[in-house]
Amino acid sequence: MKGCVLPVKKNVYFVQVDVSSGKDSRVVYLPYTAGVIIANAFCNAKVTASYEFKDFIFIRKNIEDVVSEMEDPAVVGFSNYCWNTEYNLALAKEIKKAYPDCVTVFGGHNIPQTTAFLEKYEQTDFLCFGEGEVTFGNLLAALADGSVEDTANIAYRKDGRCFLSETRSICKNDYASPYLDGWFDKVLEKYPHIEFNTILETSRGCPNSCAYCDWGPLKERTRFFPLEKVLAEIDWIGRNGIRFVWGADANFGIGKNDLDIADALVAAKEKYGYPERVRINYSKGNSERVREIVRRFNRKGIDREGATLSLQSLSPVVLENIGRKNMSLERLSEHFSVYHEEGLQVYSELILGLPGETYDSFVDGICKLFEIGQHFIFEVYHCIVLPNSLLGQPEYMEKHGIKTSRCEIVRFHCTADAYYIPEKIDIITETATMPCSDWQKSSLFAAFTQAMHACGLLRCFSVYAFNELGIGYRSFYEGAMKYIESGAAPYTNSLYQNVKSSFAELAKGINPRFYAPHVGNLVWDHYEYMFLDISANPDKFYSEMMPYLRTVIKDESILSQLADYQKAILRRPNEEKSECESEYNFHDYFSGIYVGRHPTLEKGRFRTVFTDSNPVNSWEGFGKFVVWYGKMGSKSYKNSVEVIKN
Repeated sequence: MKGCVLPVKKNVYFVQVDVSSGKDSRVVYLPYTAGVIIANAFCNAKVTASYEFKDFIFIRKNIEDVVSEMEDPAVVGFSNYCWNTEYNLALAKEIKKAYPDCVTVFGGHNIPQTTAFLEKYEQTDFLCFGEGEVTFGNLLAALADGSVEDTANIAYRKDGRCFLSETRSICKNDYASPYLDGWFDKVLEKYPHIEFNTILETSRGCPNSCAYCDWGPLKERTRFFPLEKVLAEIDWIGRNGIRFVWGADANFGIGKNDLDIADALVAAKEKYGYPERVRINYSKGNSERVREIVRRFNRKGIDREGATLSLQSLSPVVLENIGRKNMSLERLSEHFSVYHEEGLQVYSELILGLPGETYDSFVDGICKLFEIGQHFIFEVYHCIVLPNSLLGQPEYMEKHGIKTSRCEIVRFHCTADAYYIPEKIDIITETATMPCSDWQKSSLFAAFTQAMHACGLLRCFSVYAFNELGIGYRSFYEGAMKYIESGAAPYTNSLYQNVKSSFAELAKGINPRFYAPHVGNLVWDHYEYMFLDISANPDKFYSEMMPYLRTVIKDESILSQLADYQKAILRRPNEEKSECESEYNFHDYFSGIYVGRHPTLEKGRFRTVFTDSNPVNSWEGFGKFVVWYGKMGSKSYKNSVEVIKN
């Protein structure tokens, strides 16, 4: 109508930065959480009439630059987890300085569901609890109307005091999509130089109640999103060249549509070339469906790490304390054998610092993994205390004697950022059953066996010793560590002592960074650092370790030939082929053990030719594609082997 004056809309921003993304980053995650919250908030007619969404803030840029680029922000939302809360608090403080009337809203897993966060940080105005898609939109609408007291699932200030509103379950089976509704289109246009990763969410909720996790306490049934929407989002991902997809589902493979979703990811890769890789959190049950998904991914080279057979601990006491059940060791062993027989990658996870764990139970747990067939990929994570987990509650921590160290997050496979604001996590370094000194010993044993066994540096020796000589894996690796600490292996000991001292520092709240200069300026995990350095100096390493190995394998003829085999099979840059001759068919012997058989070591005259069918021609490429992307495991060995019997 002529002369009609439209109301001025207020500007809304949303912040979701990842710890690894900086101003010069070439690879960045799309801010999925922020996107899905904004997409759903603006389904509210009141919000659409009252606000204009200005921008996602998702790159970890200098805070002053971020504030200077804002246009009169009225409301800024912040998605918080342990990897971005410190940045968010610093940014909110600067926003408040520049725009005192701007309303800041904090939500996410890192926000305790009390008023404590609000009381501690004056730069926060509101807290949102639970799933934020509806709550954030309701809060925006309430702010436009001038009264927030009736808004559920928030904390707020009034008359100098902090209040909690009514708690109400707001969980839906479907949400508006930031992909399909165009919320990320401007992001892709604005940053054409960035390669994007993203999150794919096909379901929400987890029926498990693991004490260390902040999903389980919600005790939700799994809600599956509409298949048509998920398939359309996958097509959007492929069409827009998104290179990596992290599956956000807690138990992918549990749903009847999950095979269709897996096929859609493969089809997108075939049609568009993207996504290049996916990483999935697989269901602990439905083993046949999960295995079929992994098969289909593996055939197209799209899977990042293969199937997950996670345990967290093998101690019955620990499992009871954390409310978790694992499948039997016999069944686990069968799974490992089947996956390895089919050439499929499978990895396991353990968590160090759980209540009830001891040094002995933890070390025995790692070695039990080797005994039942997990010789390739196992990850060990230090237990983080999450504020909304059962384990993070004061009474639980007191009951189990939990003590923590607050330390900086070190993001592996990234470079330090010039505008980096350190993020902090609280990791468990002591419990009633594991003093800090044993926690450090356990951390060191884990890092050492990851480098030597999972990455393959000493795997052949230890497997032979276990199967032929009855020498346990714990005895073998603790013996190797004692030998190295004696000073008899100066080169190896220098690496070992660097890793050992890092855990003493970590217990004090200092988290050292490990670099492998010949591979580039990326930060590596402890075991990756050892593996990469030794891979560049294999002759020095094996020469130092042979005296120890002679105390284990006393037959000098077998030992020397086994050493030739172990060195020849290792994958290295610029080495497409290698070979060895021996009186034993070592390759068929080890291959049989890895798939759950226990063959007799065949004698004769054998020439074994090893070929790397996908050779990497630089240390930088080796670090990226073998160590980082490949997670090593079987990928640390040459993959094509011909045994010629003379």
